[in-house]
Amino acid sequence: MTLFRQLVEEREWTTVETFSPHFSRAGRELARQTGIERLAAVNVARRTFDRWMAGELKRMPQRDTRPILEHLFQKPVTLLFGMSDGARQDAGASSIPADLSRSAGTPFRSAGVFDDPQAVITQTELLTQSSIDMGVLEHFGAEIQGIVDRYETQGPQALAGEARVLRGALGALLSGRQHPPSVHAELFRLTGRAAGLLAYMAVNAGAAPGVAEAYCAQAETFAEHVGDTSLQMWAAGTRSLSLYYQQRYAEAEAAAAAGIDLAPNDGQAIRLLANGRARALARLGDRRGAERAIGRALDLSEQQSSLPSGITSCISFAPYSLARTLANEVTTRLSLDDTGEVLSCAQRIDGLIEESDSEWSRSLVALDVATALLQHKQPEVEHAMALGRRALHAGTTAPITSVWKRAIELYERAARWHGEPDVGDYAEELRTWRSRPQAKSIVSGSGVELAPQQ
Repeated sequence: MTLFRQLVEEREWTTVETFSPHFSRAGRELARQTGIERLAAVNVARRTFDRWMAGELKRMPQRDTRPILEHLFQKPVTLLFGMSDGARQDAGASSIPADLSRSAGTPFRSAGVFDDPQAVITQTELLTQSSIDMGVLEHFGAEIQGIVDRYETQGPQALAGEARVLRGALGALLSGRQHPPSVHAELFRLTGRAAGLLAYMAVNAGAAPGVAEAYCAQAETFAEHVGDTSLQMWAAGTRSLSLYYQQRYAEAEAAAAAGIDLAPNDGQAIRLLANGRARALARLGDRRGAERAIGRALDLSEQQSSLPSGITSCISFAPYSLARTLANEVTTRLSLDDTGEVLSCAQRIDGLIEESDSEWSRSLVALDVATALLQHKQPEVEHAMALGRRALHAGTTAPITSVWKRAIELYERAARWHGEPDVGDYAEELRTWRSRPQAKSIVSGSGVELAPQQ
């Protein structure tokens, strides 16, 4: 399975008749952009398309078809056809000359048990060369970072397919010829990151728990294979997140603690403490443990030589920024019924939240504040419901599990006032939110009954 075929099948362009219009359109676009008029008239023969689909290339597409394919898929052809023998040769893979292939590995006559010196030299060259250059690896790294950068504006539903294609292409490269240690390690690391992205997306999209666990296990295995402790810890944090939203709080806490044990002073431990241990311990009623975890996360943040500024993307592989750690403290304090601390922490990061591109962060913090207002000695129902409505209504970002669960918790906290108009308006906003097609997997099986419309 080449990347070309994966992309074609995803787009349902699997015949030359369905593929050709898109190829021709790309050719016309490229002709306009470059001024090379002949590109507008390039066509794909049925036999050529069949070879592309089968991956039976003797060499990479050349001349005019190559730039059109790269424009159509926004990928270099060496990636599109990375599994073919032609791709490997074009990318620089060596082949053994016929005269050497006959002698390689055979005993040198005059020495009895030793190899032919020329055969040893040839074998060394073969084992230290790779069909993948660093430019290809850098391309994959940039693709992964691109998903991270776009995640909070496009959401898992839009980007999971792209992450799957990346993971598949990396897996294909891994299963090919032997690579030098540096290339081998980077391929494992990148494949582990792609699996990690899919694990996090599975949690956010409300997929079956086993899906996230499988991806987490793969990310951890690949990370361990190449000694990438940071990625191992990141995967442990994602497993903890998945367990937390399954309400398996003791297991969520244990998963986060296991990740911290790998490198207690690493920047990744901040996320494991604030998002993993603290929130789970608060749900378990362990105030002392939750406060210790938050305190340790804040201390560790101060000890880092540099942390990202603002609100980092929730799916980022970088350590938590201070603002994101404080946002998790808000959630922890809410579970501990520390209403005053919830409002105080939220106020500290209010400016950063409003300036960030993270609509999810704005929604989540607003929902936490709204719930805290209901828990106050003098509940502010009208204000809380107004915050809740704004949190659900704001922006166009795809729905995710955490927003739904927190929104439902706010509604359940408002049970005493379900007959009041403000709560009825909030229930209507919930209905609108859960009616979105992308929310179907997230809200299924929630068992939450909303009050009838007034």
